[in-house]
Formats: sequence, structure tokens, C-alpha cells
Amino acid sequence: MIKPRAIDILFAILAILMIPLLCISAAALVPCAFRPFYYFFMNALDIPGSSGYPTAVVKEAYDDVMDYIWFGGPFRVGRLAFSPEGEAHFADCVPLFRLQPLLFGLSLFLIFLYAFLRRRGILRPVSLWGQSPLTLGGCLTVLSLAFVGIFALIDFDRLFALFHKIAFPGKDNWLFDPATDEVIKILPESFFLACALFIVVGALLLAAAAIFVGYRRRH
Repeated sequence: MIKPRAIDILFAILAILMIPLLCISAAALVPCAFRPFYYFFMNALDIPGSSGYPTAVVKEAYDDVMDYIWFGGPFRVGRLAFSPEGEAHFADCVPLFRLQPLLFGLSLFLIFLYAFLRRRGILRPVSLWGQSPLTLGGCLTVLSLAFVGIFALIDFDRLFALFHKIAFPGKDNWLFDPATDEVIKILPESFFLACALFIVVGALLLAAAAIFVGYRRRH
């Protein structure tokens, strides 16, 4: 086997780091952008019953929020009340949501670029600890998600609060008052837990596929 150069190792490490980003961003795109995901859990969790709003009102409010996040325009939540603080929080959410497809596209592009350069012989093969970058990237994804998953099982409330403190530093407008921001009634914690579980499981499945393909290609 030809000895890899520094640039070969650098690109291999980059590919390893991009695989967790690809797996997680791909899984996160579903709850962030695929509205039927919410509609399914709206019924499964009986959000209309727990919120006290008819299904049509819940769906209209959710659709308005998604329209605002993805397409801009004035902030609306259907027929539900909202406060300036609540509106400000959703404005803070816009960059995070729109970052998802960018991260997905960037990580996918870099991984395909690495594969292309390897196939054309521009980059030499690299084996770290006897494994391919694809396998190692999948393993890194599993380890990262295992840590988050254990944290969530132990104390999801604390993880939820920690995420918001990191994503929205110095702000507390994500702590909604149901009396002034009725939208929180249609976005219960159980729905966010479902989102988190979906992202973890989806990313784990993608990581398992990466590990399997990397192992098969190497052997």
C-alpha cells in the first residue's frame, strides 16, 4: 500500500468529521422541514385534545410558523395569540432551521468530493486504526449520538434547556407563557421528544449504513 501523504490524511479526517454532520443534518431535516411529520404526531399525541384547539386551528398555526421560518414574511400563528417575545424567539429560530439544508448540502458535497478524488487517484487511500474513513465516521456518529441519547434518557428536560442555552445564548424568550403565547400549547415537550428520538434513530441508521458500506468496501 502506498504511504499516504499529509494531504491524504487531512482529507480523510475531514471526511470522517463530515459523516456525523451528514447523518445528523439529514435526519434533522425531516422534523424541521417535512410538515407531515408534525401532522402525524399531532394526531398520535392528541395535540388538539391536550391544547383545547380544533385540529384545523392547530394545523393552521403550525403551517403559519413553518411559512414564516422557511419563506419569511410577517409572523403569524393562525388564530392563536402571541407576544413580542414569542415572535422574537421564532425570529431567532429562522437561522437555525435554514442552516440545516446548508449543513446537509455542504457535508454531502465534501464527502462526494473526497470519494471522487480518491477514485481518480488524486488522493491516496488512508487507513486509520485499520479502518476506512467511512467506517470511522459512522462510528463517530454512533458514539456522539449514544452520549446525547443517554443524556436524554437520564434528564431530557435538562438536555432541552441546555440546547436552548447554547443555541440562544443570553436569551430566555424561549420560555413561553401559554397565556400570552398560545403556540406553545400546540408544540408540547412530548413533540420535541419525538423529534429528538427521530433524529437520533435516523442518524444511527445512516451511521450503521456507513459502517456497513465501509466495512464491505475494505474487505
